[in-house]
Amino acid sequence: MNNESVYYSLLPLIVTIECMAFAFTYFALTWHKRTKHSEETLSRVHKSFIGIFLIEFWYWLTNPLLYIFKVLHFTPNKITTLSIFLSFITGLIYATGNFAFAGWMLVISGTLDMLDGRLARETGTATREGAFFDSCSDRYSDSFVLIGIAVYFLSKNYFGGDFTISLSDFIAIVVILFLMLGTASVSYVKARGEAVGITTKSGLMQRPERIMMLSIYSILDPFLRIIQKSYGMNDDYGLIFLLILMTVLINSSAVSRMRDIFRQIRESGGVS
Repeated sequence: MNNESVYYSLLPLIVTIECMAFAFTYFALTWHKRTKHSEETLSRVHKSFIGIFLIEFWYWLTNPLLYIFKVLHFTPNKITTLSIFLSFITGLIYATGNFAFAGWMLVISGTLDMLDGRLARETGTATREGAFFDSCSDRYSDSFVLIGIAVYFLSKNYFGGDFTISLSDFIAIVVILFLMLGTASVSYVKARGEAVGITTKSGLMQRPERIMMLSIYSILDPFLRIIQKSYGMNDDYGLIFLLILMTVLINSSAVSRMRDIFRQIRESGGVS
């Protein structure tokens, strides 16, 4: 990892941390005075390790962007479409190995994905079609990013028309496949449960957590690679470990949801 890559990751990171620290401090000091959306938020969000306070903070921080979309008469579906497009670009950037840039792009696309639903609710334009489109777009957005990372591991040792792949790269690709399986399963289980009239919010690893974990690591990637190299380690080990951790958590969440739905079905007598 050259010094230029570190610099381009460090500069926006420092500026962002300073701005976020100031905004977070102000929000924390004034939180008790402002009208909270906790009741409305808690009715929709799942149990997670992000917490309602951080969700409220992110809502508050992105309010100016939401106002801009209202002024420009953006529809929720337009924002969803923009989010899908940025996720596709993010996947391409991951495939090139520029993880710091991809991490920032992931933050932007993830924020847009959160704003489309808020815009729909606040402008009274929420529709079943929009909710369906948003749900489907999430699956594509997740896949674009994960496919991009898989392509990085698959093609980083491409030499003159020949592919060579190390054991660690092969493991990473297999892990990504299971991560994609868990990503699809955790949403499908919830959807199938709702189809039989059962709602579940179990499982710690939701989409916001996945975006947060992957984007933070990606932004810090240039520094983490320097540290790993200084200890004589493969500089992809940190990323592989993160992918394994995410895979375990998300598949555990899918299993947790299945168990919760099975329990509720049994308690209802198993009759549709």
